[in-house]
Amino acid sequence: MRNKKYFTIKIVALFVFIICCSPNKEELIVAPKAEEFSLNPNSTGIFKFSPEGFHNDKKINVYYHIPNSNVKNLPILISLHGNSRNADDYRDCWIEMANSNGFMIFAPEFNRTNFPTGDQYNLANIFYDGDNPSPETYNSTEKWTFSILDQLFDHIVKTFNGNQINFDAWGHSAGAQFLHRYVMYQPDSKSNIIVCSNAGWYTVPEKKIPFPYGLSKSQLSDSTLKKAFLKKLYIHLGEEDTDSDSPSLRHNEIVDQQQGTNRRARGRYFYNTSEENAELLNSSFNWIKTEEVKNVGHDYELMAKDALQYFQKN
Repeated sequence: MRNKKYFTIKIVALFVFIICCSPNKEELIVAPKAEEFSLNPNSTGIFKFSPEGFHNDKKINVYYHIPNSNVKNLPILISLHGNSRNADDYRDCWIEMANSNGFMIFAPEFNRTNFPTGDQYNLANIFYDGDNPSPETYNSTEKWTFSILDQLFDHIVKTFNGNQINFDAWGHSAGAQFLHRYVMYQPDSKSNIIVCSNAGWYTVPEKKIPFPYGLSKSQLSDSTLKKAFLKKLYIHLGEEDTDSDSPSLRHNEIVDQQQGTNRRARGRYFYNTSEENAELLNSSFNWIKTEEVKNVGHDYELMAKDALQYFQKN
């Protein structure tokens, strides 16, 4: 009995020695490992993306869905959330359409931890304080939140060695604010079709109105604006998005007198004034105001369903 007990102790001691002294001891210890990120057909999930440059301290949640198809060639649609910062919902509303029409959907989350105010998201950190622009507070392009989109696209394509050369984008409400300014300030981006649905208010291409409502103090040149007018930008409005008392809708003396008091009126004004100013610059004008969506107000899911047709056409 004593010998048996002694033998058992020796076996246990030997096992402990092997675990502690083996150069490959991590292979002997069962422990959870971080799952490496990969993009696979027929998958829905989330990954964290860290941009390079000024925003490299931020880990951005990116919600995605990929249909069951060849990921190397599938079109890419980036979906931009509104003020609620609910990127997961802005992925989910596209899943069925992505499966039926063969494209991938990616919805980055510009959360309030990394991008706490409208200056960082809606106004994309173009200025340190977008409501009080000046040459001294005009940020370099790498500090603009816009810079994250092309980096994200490149990261996605590199992950699966894809053949995509550009991406489409859709934004609703605050996401539409972000995207129309993205077109204006970064017309050389890798974006193709941009659909802006129900933005709350706009940076309108008119020079007598101060930024963020117009181009005065915007630091935006005529040459950049002419390039922006060549982009495929769709202004997409809900026919019933006419509530002037809608929560989070900005009101002040400048924007109300310039653009109107509700989202539909402001979208109409933005498009019409943009077209007029393109003529003044003798510029080609590829922006399109779509047919207003009947019986729909400020509803991102219904607006997404209607927006699909503009990506299909191209």
